[in-house]
Amino acid sequence: MRGHDRQSDHELTGRRSAGDRGPVVRTDRAASTAGQAWSAGDLSPHAVSDLQNSAGNAAVAASLAGQRQQHGSQPPVQRMFQKMKNAVSGNRSAAQQEVNVRVGEDDIPMTRQGAFYVFRTPQGGRAYIHDVAVVNGVLNDDLTPHVMKYRMGGLALYRGIPRHHETWHDVNGGGVIPPLGSGELPDYATNNTSFIPFSPSERVARGSAVATRGMAERNRAEYVQGYSRSNENFFVGLVATVVAGPNLDVGFFNGGEVQIRGPVHGFETNHIRMGTDVQEALTGTPGDPREPISENRPNTPNEEQKKEFEKEHGMLP
Repeated sequence: MRGHDRQSDHELTGRRSAGDRGPVVRTDRAASTAGQAWSAGDLSPHAVSDLQNSAGNAAVAASLAGQRQQHGSQPPVQRMFQKMKNAVSGNRSAAQQEVNVRVGEDDIPMTRQGAFYVFRTPQGGRAYIHDVAVVNGVLNDDLTPHVMKYRMGGLALYRGIPRHHETWHDVNGGGVIPPLGSGELPDYATNNTSFIPFSPSERVARGSAVATRGMAERNRAEYVQGYSRSNENFFVGLVATVVAGPNLDVGFFNGGEVQIRGPVHGFETNHIRMGTDVQEALTGTPGDPREPISENRPNTPNEEQKKEFEKEHGMLP
């Protein structure tokens, strides 16, 4: 489970880059118009007006004006970028072509939406599978068992939430894991999406729960209300566990990150405290001899340090 919420997870980020440049159009000499078919998108309203004032071009101008009315006054370049935007964002108005994707022994009909293969379950949920996980129409071995468990209603997922995370009080006191964004599709940058990152690996989640830093400077383990290394009952973080079934919208990225559309309810929590054994905090199994995790936490800031921090970042959460 990665860390863009950006929560304090040490998650991997996925980035795509597009370096291809479009063709260069020369403007240093006039191009021949012989035999060229014009469309309304090639001409400005001023050019159409000129045609209307030219002998013999009234019919052509009328046709072009009609085309322009159908297209609207949007310039061709803007129309091109709008089409590109629709393709990337998975605009639902675009035609969706159905394809079969092999998941284990099953061929599942799916449609493309943005960077995802999408299918709806009979129980009403939607599965979003990132296209990097599908090669030649076959889902990779990394995600196949997770998608199969999801379809059967038994995919256990874990989310680690440290005490300094923005959603701590919602989760610990309110019984809900809220999303950080509102976007329709899953996204690695979780402040842009209504999906929330989890992991099929409990160890990954435990590592996130005890992280001492988040993506924002204000997300620091020692700068929260009541922080003290000497208080063995002080909460360091928690691990939330949920079983994801086909009634939920779930985004599949890779074997380490699976996202659920939020808000998420009905989860179990396992708290990690200052007195928790460090090996138990990280793996779920106590070490021998036991060593409290407090030995590895940041020093407790003094009052002056807290005031300086609050002056720059606001009140301690």
